[in-house]
Amino acid sequence: MAMNKKYIYTVGYTLFQKGNTIDVKILFDTLKKFDINFLIDVRSTPFSKQYPQCNADNMKIAGKELGIPYMNMPEIGAKVSSQQEVFSKATDIFFEQEVFPIAKSYRPEKTELLGSDEIVDFRKFRHDEHFVSGLKRIEDAYDKNYTLCLMCSEKKPIDCHRYFLVSKALEQRYGDWLEVRHIVEKPDGGIHFISNSDLDKQLEIFVCEKKKVLNMMFMEEILDNYFGNTEQEKLYDFCDRYWNLLHGWKRFNYNNTENYD
Repeated sequence: MAMNKKYIYTVGYTLFQKGNTIDVKILFDTLKKFDINFLIDVRSTPFSKQYPQCNADNMKIAGKELGIPYMNMPEIGAKVSSQQEVFSKATDIFFEQEVFPIAKSYRPEKTELLGSDEIVDFRKFRHDEHFVSGLKRIEDAYDKNYTLCLMCSEKKPIDCHRYFLVSKALEQRYGDWLEVRHIVEKPDGGIHFISNSDLDKQLEIFVCEKKKVLNMMFMEEILDNYFGNTEQEKLYDFCDRYWNLLHGWKRFNYNNTENYD
């Protein structure tokens, strides 16, 4: 018998930017439209100099006033200690040597990435004990019939760890009963949601068509080096690993960074 799907949502609070501020009331009103009854902040450090109304203390007060509880869950934030076993050489993450070096303009710490540099490895991070403990807390919340929304800062989920780390890990572990929905802006300015699969397709278009990282003449031969049961799964693995090069922080200066989110 098929299990009824439950839904978990994600959102970036900058989706609700109005001038120099964030309209927190509209944010919470949007959550209510999707029957969300708990807001989980997945920022490692739940503070913003630019938008102080989104600091943890202020969000907790807003949640009480507007009827949806708020809490921070740093276990599924994107910061890690440089001592954690979640780093790999860039060439062990993505196997096409010709893409190196990665220009500093594409990198989070704005330094050039060499193939020999060690960076956060998404695949290791998704199985890190501390990170997994946060996923299990989410599972427990659904056992109690909560519907959660995971909040970070980025307007576009494709640029945020809530997509490339958290939501992918959730569907890998709980995909038989849990579906991730990302709240985004429609082209006409309205609000709707898209799936992980939609974002996977966006990533494929960026990597293969805009960046032209994959040589289509040798696609089958190249994809044989990547993981999956089908060519499409191998292509997603290829794209995910390339995205890792653009978003994984280097080990040596990771702890000098205020906000990976």
